[in-house]
Amino acid sequence: MKYHPDIELLLKYTSGKLEPSLALAVGLHHKHCKICQERVAELEIVGGETLESMPTVADNEDQIVLKDFDKLLGAIDQIQPVATISEYEDLAVAESDFDIVDKLVKQDFDDMEWRRVSPKIWKSTIAMNDADFEVELLKFAANAKIPQHTHEGDEYTVVLQGDFSDSQGHYKAGSFIVQDENDEHSPVAGENGCICLAITNAPLKFTGTLGPILNWFSH
Repeated sequence: MKYHPDIELLLKYTSGKLEPSLALAVGLHHKHCKICQERVAELEIVGGETLESMPTVADNEDQIVLKDFDKLLGAIDQIQPVATISEYEDLAVAESDFDIVDKLVKQDFDDMEWRRVSPKIWKSTIAMNDADFEVELLKFAANAKIPQHTHEGDEYTVVLQGDFSDSQGHYKAGSFIVQDENDEHSPVAGENGCICLAITNAPLKFTGTLGPILNWFSH
């Protein structure tokens, strides 16, 4: 598996400082990925005491500013790199306080409320206690294509089933992808379709020939 959350996201996930939506995304990837399972375990051991001792200032309920980041990076430097592991075991179903997490972990997608948005694309909105992000489950038929677009904010995607590709890579089940306003792509689902979790804090911005029309409809 080539695509993972960065160390900052894993740190916040480990210390319980991630927004609920991002914690869901990182948690789903974590259950796929042996690399991140080991990295999180190491962060809990090496960085736990450091995180507890670091002063924090809360600008608001959703934003935590770490004031002694150099000290934290020093703790991270003590962690030895984890060997790349290309294979992963099937998802293990863990107990969860959120029914939706259990459905996603079990890949119980048929029980979701799907709404068709195009002939080959469906979506299901997931209600989270998170004012900053919109969370959706997206389902693509085989070879379905999303028109060329960029992002007005951040987009976090976790592939749950199947695969898709764009000009930047090929993403299989478990892949964790982060895109922002600097990225422009046109994802295409694989031969077996794709189901993924998509988390955004701003709308997509379509850029192709039909961009103005698509942007008008999407907004």
